[in-house]
Amino acid sequence: MVGDNGYYAPVSYSSAWLWIACGIGALVLLWYLVVWFFPRARAPKQPRESRPAPGELSQRYRRLIDEIEAAHAANEITTREAHLKLSILVRLYVEERSGTRVSALTLADLTESKHAGLADTVAAYYPFEFAPRSSGELAPSVRRARELVM
Repeated sequence: MVGDNGYYAPVSYSSAWLWIACGIGALVLLWYLVVWFFPRARAPKQPRESRPAPGELSQRYRRLIDEIEAAHAANEITTREAHLKLSILVRLYVEERSGTRVSALTLADLTESKHAGLADTVAAYYPFEFAPRSSGELAPSVRRARELVM
């Protein structure tokens, strides 16, 4: 109803809205308290992998080199496949021995890294790995791999 001055009197809101707003505020406050005092459980720390002894590691990789040489001698793999496997093998050896990830590095990256012996060995394998046809001698490449793994 219009008052004496021509304006309507202020409309009062229902007290239910006040209680809803207080409830929402209380829920938000409760959420912050729960998050602060009851954080989620953290994943247990994984025990650090123990690296094998250098002699044991070298022995294992020498055995793998022997397997590649034997497979090539039995004509189970081509010279190109043998060079590819040797390249991967020496990269994995250096990676496992040093703890530095080198398996995905290019030859240029390897040359710039602290693994000069690996870079030289991989560079020697490149002509045989990327040749149009499988060719070349495997014996010098196997010797290089054994020297690196020593």
